[in-house]
Amino acid sequence: MLIKSKKWLVLLVLIGLTVIGGKTFADPGAEEDPLVTLSYVEKRIEQVKYYIDQKIGDVLTATDENSNEIKEINNQLEEINNNETSTSKGSSLTVIQLKKGQKLICNKGTEIIVRSGKVSAITSELGGLSDITSAKDLKMNENVEKNHLIIIPRDDGRGVLAIQNSYIMVTGGYEIK
Repeated sequence: MLIKSKKWLVLLVLIGLTVIGGKTFADPGAEEDPLVTLSYVEKRIEQVKYYIDQKIGDVLTATDENSNEIKEINNQLEEINNNETSTSKGSSLTVIQLKKGQKLICNKGTEIIVRSGKVSAITSELGGLSDITSAKDLKMNENVEKNHLIIIPRDDGRGVLAIQNSYIMVTGGYEIK
C-alpha cells in the first residue's frame, strides 16, 4: 500500500512539474508568458509614443486650420464694423444728414421723410419709390417732396440722391454711399 501511494505521489509531482515547466518555458513576450521582457516593454512604449505624437500632430493641424478661420472671421467682422458707420439695419427712427452728391440706398420696407434740402428719387427697373403722402409712384430723378412719407418696396438699389445738403428721417435699413 505504501508503494502504491508513493507511485501516486511521484505521478502527481511529475504532472505538477510538467504544468509548471510549460508555463516557465513558454515563449517570452507571448500572452501565456507571465513575465515580460524589457525589449517587449520598450517596443510597446515606442508604439504608444508614436500614437501620441500622431494625435498631437492632428491637434496642431486642426488648431492651425481653426486659427486661419478665426483670422478670416475677424477680418470680416472688422470690415463689417468699418462699414457700420454708414450702414444701419435697425427699425428705430434715425435722422441723418446727406451731403450734396451722396446717395441713401435703402433696404426693403425702409421709410424715409425728407426734412430739409433737396433730394431726387433713385429707382430700379422694377419700379419707383412709393410716396404714401401723395399716393403716387416716384420715377427716376423725380424730386422728393419735403415731409412726405416714402416707402422703399424692395432691396434692389432704390433710394435718394442729395441734390443739396439734406436732413432725412429714416426708419429701417440703409447705406450711405
